Amino acid sequence: MLASSANNLFWMSRYLERAEHAARLLIVQFDALEDRTVEEIDQYWRRIYHSFGRSPIGGELRSNFDNEEFMLLDSFTLADDLTFELANTDSIRSSLYFARENARQIRHVIGKQLWSALNTAYLDLKQYRIEKIWDEQPEIFYMNAEDTARTLSGFIHGSVYRDDGWHFLQLGRFIERTQIVTALLEAQIRVFSTDSEYSDSDWNSLLLICNAQLAYRRKHSLLSLEPKQVLDFLILDVALPRSIRYCLNHTIQHLDALSKAQDRPQLIEINNQAQAIMESIQLDWQSESMEDSQMCDILQSALTSSQALSNAIAAEYFFY
Repeated sequence: MLASSANNLFWMSRYLERAEHAARLLIVQFDALEDRTVEEIDQYWRRIYHSFGRSPIGGELRSNFDNEEFMLLDSFTLADDLTFELANTDSIRSSLYFARENARQIRHVIGKQLWSALNTAYLDLKQYRIEKIWDEQPEIFYMNAEDTARTLSGFIHGSVYRDDGWHFLQLGRFIERTQIVTALLEAQIRVFSTDSEYSDSDWNSLLLICNAQLAYRRKHSLLSLEPKQVLDFLILDVALPRSIRYCLNHTIQHLDALSKAQDRPQLIEINNQAQAIMESIQLDWQSESMEDSQMCDILQSALTSSQALSNAIAAEYFFY
């Protein structure tokens, strides 16, 4: 496979994963707007922006707990930034735009049906503005956006031939998921400390964002959520599709398949990097005996290592 096609597949998959994640974040956020206090709404926005490692366009987040109307206006602006702002590479529109641009360059590789579905999804989104969805039912809009991203991912899963292209698609998906979940968990700890009193709803919302509530219920009780138990589940559970361990396992599997298929032994080092990240987390993560700062350090280290892994893949596969 040409390096350019591999690059496009890798990034198309990453942007689709990012769009789905942003939609799920906003589903939970709009649910909070209905019945949470101003302080809680503020914390939820901070969790989102901390996880993205950025500030809203136009300035820093500023709390105004004495004015609920101001908070709603602020929420309007922040939702617009995370949904329609093309300059924000984490927004839904931006993610779909870049997924579409990568797909456009490889229409001969992905096929007419997938290209048409992705192109239609982006053009449909262009018809909306924050004013329109705000006045109607924003929760439904974001649920539809999540469904669209899931449908596109499902189309890929059900139609793409399992050759090198498939492995690049999956690599992009799981590397992106590793990074967004790792960043989200670090943001969760920074905003909602595990060392102080906590609200079950704050940690239940984290499970909802990670689409892990039902899975968690099968192993633990939702009657009383224990923060460190939730973190352990989202980091170490080998069967949870959005746990860090699950994502790293699948990253390793697809790297291994590519290195063997292309007979490029130099790629073994990249695979070793991925295994080192996973082994480090499994060895170092001892939540019961750690303070918040220590847990954040481990997650930040894993995020930095995952970003370095992505750069190494790009250097070896796409730009060699």
